[in-house]
Amino acid sequence: MEREKLEYKHRELLVPMLREVKIPLSEYCFANLYFFRETHEYELIKSGSYYYLSGLSYDKLHYLMPLQDLRHSREYTEELIRIGKEEDFDMIFPVPEEWLPTLKEWDLYTDFQEQDSDYLYTTEKMQLYPGRKLHKKRNLLKQYQTLYVPHVEELSDDNIHEPLDLLDSWQENSEQEMGDSDYFQCREALEKRKQFCLKGAVFYADDKPSGFMLGEAVSPDVFTIHFAKGDISYKGIYQFMFNRFAEHYCRGFEEINLEQDLGIEGLRKTKRSYLPDRMAVKYRIHFKKTVPAAEPVEEAS
Repeated sequence: MEREKLEYKHRELLVPMLREVKIPLSEYCFANLYFFRETHEYELIKSGSYYYLSGLSYDKLHYLMPLQDLRHSREYTEELIRIGKEEDFDMIFPVPEEWLPTLKEWDLYTDFQEQDSDYLYTTEKMQLYPGRKLHKKRNLLKQYQTLYVPHVEELSDDNIHEPLDLLDSWQENSEQEMGDSDYFQCREALEKRKQFCLKGAVFYADDKPSGFMLGEAVSPDVFTIHFAKGDISYKGIYQFMFNRFAEHYCRGFEEINLEQDLGIEGLRKTKRSYLPDRMAVKYRIHFKKTVPAAEPVEEAS
């Protein structure tokens, strides 16, 4: 068995594998894995002709991440479980619900942490904010459009300095220390967006940059927003960003994935306020019977 730290050189190998899996979990984007490679201590494992990732969860459990759909190869799954047990991993993660029947015969303990689950919304919902329960979102969107002269530009070499400056300002106003937030991951994503084929936009109010978003497709039907930063001194900035990004950059996708809340109450409240259409649960398949309780993580998304 061979192991090495996840690096950019692995992109050519892993991107086709991740695309072939075709599940909407945010971990199945190479960019997400790469930018958080230090946070999760990702390593690529090769056993024979099979590849897996190892990682460290936010609650400090060592896990194996499958790089193939477990329903398609019993031999791949058997090797995954052998490595997990012999190398003393804590669990297999993240596992979508569709794969659970495949793992039943091994009689492993299964659970999930709510803070791991991704929030998914129909693209149409973000484009329209329909219904009584999203009335406040429509109002805030309207206020942004009334208070300011808004426009949107696709992220490019000509305007990249503006989201970088916004990110610095966001960090200065954050209650989190720079090492605890996602500042460094977001900055690297902005700087390397073309290498990773990320799609981004800068949002303006009266010709002043007020926010930006950056993401990519995680499956043929789902677009994942990896980073969204706005200057909250502009009333309605986030409602405007989600609405316009969905309208201009997520056409052709059925759903938008806003990723997990990490157990951070502010993130959870915000993401729930947009009324997710479904939660993409990430199951944990434990090799050990004693499972420590997860604790909330103090990290931005």
